[in-house]
Amino acid sequence: MKILVTGSNGLLGNAIHLELNKSNHKYLNTSHTIGGLAKKVLDITSMDSVENVVSSFQPEAIINTAAMANVDKCEKDRGTCWDVNVNGVRNLSEVCDRYNIHLIHISTDYIFDGLKDDGIYFEDDKPSPLSVYGESKLASEKVIISSGIRSAILRTILVYGNHERKNIVTFIKEKLEMGEKVDLVSDQVRMPTFVDDLAKACISAVEKKAEGIYHVCGDKKMSYYDLGIAISSYFSLNSNLINHVQTKDLNQIAARPPITGFDLKKSISELDFDPTKLEDSLKKIFN
Repeated sequence: MKILVTGSNGLLGNAIHLELNKSNHKYLNTSHTIGGLAKKVLDITSMDSVENVVSSFQPEAIINTAAMANVDKCEKDRGTCWDVNVNGVRNLSEVCDRYNIHLIHISTDYIFDGLKDDGIYFEDDKPSPLSVYGESKLASEKVIISSGIRSAILRTILVYGNHERKNIVTFIKEKLEMGEKVDLVSDQVRMPTFVDDLAKACISAVEKKAEGIYHVCGDKKMSYYDLGIAISSYFSLNSNLINHVQTKDLNQIAARPPITGFDLKKSISELDFDPTKLEDSLKKIFN
């Protein structure tokens, strides 16, 4: 198949490249700037840019990993956030409609408020975002669904992976290795997602021509503090450097959902999703 990937220089884009490179698919890596893995410039906020690249490459599917994902920056700059996360997705949806292209889009647990008793959300649970970022990703879902195009929306949680690209796991490990203190909250609980697993789910959605909403994440709930302790234990680093703090201590600009996890039955059943255990993923990342 011919697959176009947006946001190829990001953490997920890189993982998708590595997976596709092992396949027989023809694919084109794009980003809003040239360089890195990107072979073409594709600015999703520009309809001309989207139209030019899509009409030239003529993909059967687009995997959209491009997004403004810094939650606090989104809170401070709603205009840019909306332009990338909503208007950009509208551009992709319109082109997909015109050329009958299957769109795979990445969304987030931040569309939920995290106030559910057990913190486990199903695909059909009612969203209630607490932040501009969450609002923008929910709006992007609505744009895609209302367009009527063939699409699969993969919601995910706290993605980590490749040691060459900054993410929560590499951040914690590097801090501890340098002997620096790191503040980690115990009252924000997630189900961290190994990026390789998410990349495989994206490609599976393409290959299976999946449609609808899918929840894709790790299989274990843990706080950021728990994650830090697990990392320090695995690499025999000093856990005393981890400061046990609460969300209120961080003075974060945007509100975060306290507890979010996903029920994975649908993605396991329909996408053959198989989440990697944290310890196994750490071995893959750093060995």
